[in-house]
Amino acid sequence: MSDNTLQARTLQAPPSNRLPYAIAIAIFLLLPWLPVNGFYIFLAQTFFYTAIAVTGLNLLLGLSGQMSIGQAGFYALGAYGSALTSLKLGWPVPLSITFGVLIAAIGGGLVGVFALRTRGLYLAMTTLAVGYILDIVGQRWISLTGGAMGLSGVPSLDLGFPKMSATVFFYASGTSLIIVQLLADFINQSRLGRNLRAIRESEVFAASVGVDVSLWKAAIFAFAAALAGLGGTFFAHQSGYVGSDAFSVRLSIALLIATVVGGLGTKTGPLLGTLILMAIVEVIADIHKYGLLIYGSILLIVLLAFPKGAAGLISSLALRFKEGTSLSGTSTGASSDASATATAAPSDSGRDAPGNAAASDLAPATSNTGALPMQQGGNTSLSIQGISKSYSGLKAVDQVSIEVKPNTIHGLIGPNGAGKSTIINMIAGIYRTDEGSIHLGELDLSSLDIAKRANLGLARTFQNLQLIEGVSVLDNVLLGVAHKHSYGKDFVTFISGGELEGDERKEAFAILEFFGLAQFADRLPTQLPYGHRKLIELARAIAQRPKMLLLDEPIAGMNTQEAKAIAQVIRKLRGHGITILLVEHNMEFVMSVCDTISVLNFGKLIACGTPAEIQNNPEVIEAYLGTGAKK
Repeated sequence: MSDNTLQARTLQAPPSNRLPYAIAIAIFLLLPWLPVNGFYIFLAQTFFYTAIAVTGLNLLLGLSGQMSIGQAGFYALGAYGSALTSLKLGWPVPLSITFGVLIAAIGGGLVGVFALRTRGLYLAMTTLAVGYILDIVGQRWISLTGGAMGLSGVPSLDLGFPKMSATVFFYASGTSLIIVQLLADFINQSRLGRNLRAIRESEVFAASVGVDVSLWKAAIFAFAAALAGLGGTFFAHQSGYVGSDAFSVRLSIALLIATVVGGLGTKTGPLLGTLILMAIVEVIADIHKYGLLIYGSILLIVLLAFPKGAAGLISSLALRFKEGTSLSGTSTGASSDASATATAAPSDSGRDAPGNAAASDLAPATSNTGALPMQQGGNTSLSIQGISKSYSGLKAVDQVSIEVKPNTIHGLIGPNGAGKSTIINMIAGIYRTDEGSIHLGELDLSSLDIAKRANLGLARTFQNLQLIEGVSVLDNVLLGVAHKHSYGKDFVTFISGGELEGDERKEAFAILEFFGLAQFADRLPTQLPYGHRKLIELARAIAQRPKMLLLDEPIAGMNTQEAKAIAQVIRKLRGHGITILLVEHNMEFVMSVCDTISVLNFGKLIACGTPAEIQNNPEVIEAYLGTGAKK
């Protein structure tokens, strides 16, 4: 495959297949006019608004990794908000629906804000408690909600056509689902989805590329709650009755099961999961008292046997069928084409295939003489003055001062436990200093959080690789590229079938070309050897256009050949005006790339100078080899 063909294919975002949309819309428009039983129209209506709620939970859990077992509470907020305003205040139904969605979104945003410090099981328990509280409020606040007797006579959504209320409701709920599905697909394919996936991988990692994690977590909670609330508003106006027993924890678990069974983080998962959920509900209708047991059993089976859900299972079967078709072809040219495509395209199964790219191919910037595709923020110094950090009285860093000059490679070395990683993390904002200051040029970073420091030009790599494994190499680099257009403009481009994030993709691809990784642009990181993945992380950091680049053990786990290739890359980055501070244990590597080296021991700075000066410094020799080295 030629380089031009590869670039043309990779620069375009994954195409949005419009055919499923067209088929779905055609069926949607025709169904109410077909001679079908009214019960099926009712089921379709139920499918529409349930799928909306499931889509919100899929974005929350599948993309950002935030667990919620309290979506029934937000569903109830939407239902009661719309029902009460339309029934008791006489508001028009569309306005009441809007109010119900707004109330649910506010509730979700508040939960997101208060739950920022909780993760995993604790977050799940927090949302479960919220769901329980709202359920109890619905049961006990009888003067407002009607309690167990509920609210009856809720106006229908007929838009002035009472004789066609079922058809109007069908079109209104179905149109809402189509819009929500388009939004969800856009989020999946755009920077929004990448940021959410970064949060799922690691909140520190996400913040290090400039994502305001607290804001994004609160926003995705609010959005998922708004969609649950929208589903609840349609539920309230479908039958004209709202009872508190409809919003128990069983509903939250049912929505969670639909999300997981359909396929977490997938585009079609919510639709498939909702279909499966409705089928389960119909099957167990006569044994509903065992509902929670049946739901739990189904969830356990899916997690163990089909962790990627129905969408993942269908994708795997389609891939196998496609591979079988390719293998059965007799044309040599066609077979070669298919082989090339299979090599370049990311596998949906996410199989780790490190052998597909040999470690000996790690020769990126060594053979590439081109410049980086954008102007870097060079000529910036880093000044660390008297910083200290203690843990329970133990001084990990004690009054350390370091000056990193512009356009240089500054090494930070020392024995294990000397405080090197602590200093890197204090510079990046993960830890706050107990005393002292950190300046990037003239900017005081001491009081800023991780994301603000990243947005001011501080980029880093991690000792343990931090990549989004479920997206392509190009998408990982895109995470560092600045967003060039508004999300509104991007959405219009997406809807119109244009090239989504075209400018950003070109910049990311050019960075991959600089690193010699362009041929892997549409592969998954897990399909590449460790050395290539280290370079991908470095490429993502460079995409942030850093003024200062922090490298935490950049060659950890690499062989000698890979380390030499990385050394040449780092030198080339310095030649492009990027200032670098690195921590590394490999002395041969440090001495070969660094202009200046600072040495730590027991949290104190014991030496600073050129590689030659450090190699002959008695204190450094003693720190590494012990007092016997003096003899």
